[in-house]
Amino acid sequence: MNAAFFRRENLLAALLLGALCLQAVPPVFSQSPTSDEFSHHVPSGHSYWVTRDFRMNPASPPLPRMLTALPLLFTRVRAPLDDVSWREGNAPAYARKFFYESGEDAQRLIVLARLPILVLSLLFGAVLFAWTRRRFGPAAALGALALYAFCPNVIAHSSLATADLAVAFFIFLTLAGFGSYLEEPSWKKALTTGVWAGAAFLSKFTALVLLPLLPLIALFGGRFRALSPAKIAGFLGVTLLTIWAGYCFELKPLLENTPDPAKKEAVYRSVGGESFVRFARQAPVPLSTFSSALVSMLVTRARGTNAFLLGEWSGKGWWYYYFIAFAVKNTLPFVFLSISSFFLVRRLRLPRLDAAVCLVPVAFFFAATLNDRAQAGIRYFLPIYPLLFALSGATLAYLWARGRAWKALAAALLAWHALSAALIFPHPLAYFNEASGGPDKGYRILRDSNLDWGQDLPSLAAYVKRVGNPEVALFYYGPADPRQYRIWTRPLEPAEMEEPQANFYAIGAHGIDAVRWTTEIQPTAVIGHSIFVYDLREDEA
Repeated sequence: MNAAFFRRENLLAALLLGALCLQAVPPVFSQSPTSDEFSHHVPSGHSYWVTRDFRMNPASPPLPRMLTALPLLFTRVRAPLDDVSWREGNAPAYARKFFYESGEDAQRLIVLARLPILVLSLLFGAVLFAWTRRRFGPAAALGALALYAFCPNVIAHSSLATADLAVAFFIFLTLAGFGSYLEEPSWKKALTTGVWAGAAFLSKFTALVLLPLLPLIALFGGRFRALSPAKIAGFLGVTLLTIWAGYCFELKPLLENTPDPAKKEAVYRSVGGESFVRFARQAPVPLSTFSSALVSMLVTRARGTNAFLLGEWSGKGWWYYYFIAFAVKNTLPFVFLSISSFFLVRRLRLPRLDAAVCLVPVAFFFAATLNDRAQAGIRYFLPIYPLLFALSGATLAYLWARGRAWKALAAALLAWHALSAALIFPHPLAYFNEASGGPDKGYRILRDSNLDWGQDLPSLAAYVKRVGNPEVALFYYGPADPRQYRIWTRPLEPAEMEEPQANFYAIGAHGIDAVRWTTEIQPTAVIGHSIFVYDLREDEA
């Protein structure tokens, strides 16, 4: 390849990253705080910075939270550490104090908190491009980056101050680093991969999948003999050290400054009896918060969470949940390319190790969810997206090289993929593809973070202003205060859950089933695909 081609290739990559930025920036500014941003991430991350105490909402690791809270250290926001919510570790109450009584505008705080994740997403795209170019060639790299830049799920989570994109990024770095180690084993590569794995564990407990994944990749990649015991020990040691550093080398008893200590005591008692409970109360240990949170997470996943699929709610889940979620929450071209890549893998002539790095995690993720009881949305599958982008990019390059008709097919698939992202703008979180009925029908298939995460209060405020600022009877699961957006609301009366009155109603998609009459009355408008408006005022009839 000549220098001019590389310059053009890099320019195209920069343009694609620019396109991602243009799509993600407006939602950064236009969305209200989502449930996880408000109650779990931003206020907790800020408290970690100013106290080095991880009591506030320790159910997930701190790295993404601290990353999102970093810009807030340069504002006037004051952590409400004198409030009872801090002493009790009551995250929702602490969050309300933090956003609405700490001296800064709540919307400004959430916008600032989202910017680091946007920057991380751009870096993620650049790393994906560089890795795919090195492993599969420049055409595949551009195809992979185009799929990344116009993926509605990537765009949605690039504009939110949450952990999902961060853990996907660090898992990808771990897999890429591990593949490089297996190709040419060295202490430097083993220890560097340990740092990336530690960062993944510091981002979200999804990183636990790395423990079985790495040996499986070595096995199927034909490089199992590269796993020397000494380097494995070094890798694990650096991983643990990185995790401990992320917790500021915390050293405290397991039950000190932790929410729901009675619940944790019961778990520890069932495991090791009263002696273990005394140990958990008195003995300082490294990684105390991490260990305690890991136990809580495992208990939660074993018990299950309430999930929605195809008109039903369940606390036990469905083995096919993520198969359907992947099929409806992604563009049809990307779904087609992802499936085709598995069938074309031999024709793509990928090196065995590269194929293992890409294919094994994808297969493992789907297999691991068959008995999963905590099904919270397609965002949990973001760690396999870069691998599917790379494989799909290789498939696009294969089509591009086969002749004019195949080149036209590759171009059409990319154009369709990009158009899908353009049509959902600026509401990427609510994306559902054409085969599922589109975003306005998505609430019939999936809920929660797949569609309605509390993000559309500003859009509702704009609509309410256009129709004369009526009082809004609001049934909505979002955490933000509507008054911050000049929406004057009241909750629905119990009788209104069964029969409507001559009022102006706004019903969030997540809980719309609870309002019985919504199945019989057509909405006046649908805001951001997630809030259904019913203007039943008599003077509007």
